[in-house]
Amino acid sequence: MTDARTFLIDCLERVIDGSDVTNGELDAAIANPAVLRGAERKAWHGLSYWADDDDIREKDPNYAPSRRQQLVGLLADLRRDDRH
Repeated sequence: MTDARTFLIDCLERVIDGSDVTNGELDAAIANPAVLRGAERKAWHGLSYWADDDDIREKDPNYAPSRRQQLVGLLADLRRDDRH
């Protein structure tokens, strides 16, 4: 799952830095997210929620900063798992 982990880290960094990710990108890179475990699974779900919630971010200016903060935590978890 190293490739999935690298992809997830890249996507998290991109979204945290102000960009976006789409469900199409997630699906193309990780065809079967059910095989993900631990921090990778949580990161994928966090990014999937982000991709799904573009309408909410458009309506609520406080939503994106709050969600990005959650993604920062998911990124930290992925990086911490990398060291073990």
